Amino acid sequence: MEVEQIQQRYEKFTGLLLKCGDRGKDAITMCEALGERLIMCPAAIHESIPGAHPGGLIDTSLRVLSRMRDIQKALGDSVKIYTESLIIVGLLHNIGMVGSDTEDYLLPQDSDWHRKQGRLYRFNESLPKMSVPHRSLFLIQKFGIHLSLEEWTAIAISGGPHREENRFYVGSEPPIAHLLSQAKTWTGMRDI
Repeated sequence: MEVEQIQQRYEKFTGLLLKCGDRGKDAITMCEALGERLIMCPAAIHESIPGAHPGGLIDTSLRVLSRMRDIQKALGDSVKIYTESLIIVGLLHNIGMVGSDTEDYLLPQDSDWHRKQGRLYRFNESLPKMSVPHRSLFLIQKFGIHLSLEEWTAIAISGGPHREENRFYVGSEPPIAHLLSQAKTWTGMRDI
């Protein structure tokens, strides 16, 4: 992805967040604090997974939001979710891929053997152990972005029902969680 494309996607990302009122302003504060780390953050470690490139996180988050909107339109009046909730959940559900407020979660792979196997990035082992959805929720609250219960739940369980911590929610997920899950599947994202 070219630098101009990365910049355009970042501008679209922040422009959408600005449509979310006060929460959008707080989200922009978070984006500015994360800076280039957010702009250049990949969304995956392996080249076979969409987003395993600089700028991949913003790129895949925009695609997920677009798919969430498509699915909601297809369902018509049977699913009513506010646009602001779609934007917040669609764009921020994976923000934990950035890492902490000071350290990257994904680092360039320094092993030739692993790079030849397609693993372009490695996990930063100096960060506390935490799932990406939980790290996303941590960053969101750290920057004062208030979530509804449905938004919080959608982000918390966005790692999939196969994860032990998410099994409790199976069968009682809010509609926005279903939209997020289907949108992630549709865009080809996989858990890392």
